[in-house]
Amino acid sequence: MMSIFNLLSVVGYYGFAAWVPTLLIDKGITVTTSLLYAFIIAIANPVGPLLGFLVADRMERKWQIVCSGIGIGTFMLLFALQTNQAIIIVLGIMVTLSNNWLSFTFHNYQAELFPTRVRARAVGFVYAWGRASAAFVGLLIGFFFSKGGTIGVALFIGVAMILMILVIGIFGPRTLNKPLEEVSN
Repeated sequence: MMSIFNLLSVVGYYGFAAWVPTLLIDKGITVTTSLLYAFIIAIANPVGPLLGFLVADRMERKWQIVCSGIGIGTFMLLFALQTNQAIIIVLGIMVTLSNNWLSFTFHNYQAELFPTRVRARAVGFVYAWGRASAAFVGLLIGFFFSKGGTIGVALFIGVAMILMILVIGIFGPRTLNKPLEEVSN
């Protein structure tokens, strides 16, 4: 379950962050302005974990992952459909915040799923699938961009988020307020 999750989650995270300037240019924004907007969107990165602090131990982690995946997919689709530049920036920030929420939540979640005796190896193994996926995500984003522009990229990211949500929503165990020994057995 976590190997598939790691494969899919990278699509939303790196698929958006690495391609923001190109996606903005595709929307008719000049190169220099797109770099400024990408900078403004990227500035939101430290804010995501700070906002996540509000729900980190109050909401079940598997549902945080599901909600962040819904946010990534939804905000990305709205970003692709939007033409107003101010709203494009706001939606880009919302994708970034959702990606941050996903990132800090899943790192905690996957560590809770494995018994102490194999935790480091198990987390390393499943996380490696995300790193392998990262090697190809840029190429796939480029492919979908060439075939369908920003909408094509949004659909690719959206499908990856739907699959990720289903994997965690259906198969992910609950961990909130449970001892690690109970979760990982």
